[in-house]
Amino acid sequence: MPPANGLDPEGVRWLRELVRGLAAQGRTVLISSHILAEVALTVDDIVVISRGRTITQAPLPELLAARPGVSLEDIYLELTGTSEGEPS
Repeated sequence: MPPANGLDPEGVRWLRELVRGLAAQGRTVLISSHILAEVALTVDDIVVISRGRTITQAPLPELLAARPGVSLEDIYLELTGTSEGEPS
């Protein structure tokens, strides 16, 4: 289950601030989630894994800058070769 699944907006914000605060302290925080809009608001670096293989690993700003105007969800679908309706 994604870390923010089922939380109300206040809980999502609290969780995001907790994770960002831990990272600001120099701690490593690993989040595994398929809620990519929330991931894009929370993380510094992205690792995309598909079918047990690492597809890409990059800082989020670098990944987004390489595809201006494209969402993280679209980038994920492009990198994994999936489209809407197809399981990854």
